[in-house]
Amino acid sequence: MTSNSPSLDDPENPLAMPRAVHADANFDITAMIDLVFMMNIYFLVTTIGAAMGELNLPVAKHCIAADRETSVIVSIIEGVDRSAGQVYVGDGREGEPLVEREEQEKAVRAAVEEGLRSQKNTVLIKAEKNVRLRDVARVAAVAAAVPGMELKLAVIEKE
Repeated sequence: MTSNSPSLDDPENPLAMPRAVHADANFDITAMIDLVFMMNIYFLVTTIGAAMGELNLPVAKHCIAADRETSVIVSIIEGVDRSAGQVYVGDGREGEPLVEREEQEKAVRAAVEEGLRSQKNTVLIKAEKNVRLRDVARVAAVAAAVPGMELKLAVIEKE
């Protein structure tokens, strides 16, 4: 005896639940991949550029912020052979480095005197942490020789 009961898989069966028609999900992720690659390139370029402009300043526990608008900034970078630091008149590695001591002293004195004429009353020395103290002291002595200027050293605040 054969059973004539309809199966649940039979579409003619009134008791069978209708099956939902599923469309294949197509999502093109090419644009998203392009965007991710462009973001990676952007962050690589900006991070490298920002890191090149920063100095490796020493750390201090107690410090007071200086006003950059009223300061003449002199940066001292560790030299290639550590015999003498490279001096930049300005913030960071902007322009050509001054290597010879006489031209360093002449340029620093000229920048400090020009700053004093333009109402800048502070000299901010940004020296990397590996620069020899004698180089910092020499530049500080030249800057302090101009009357009416206050001398400050840049550091990173230790938390």
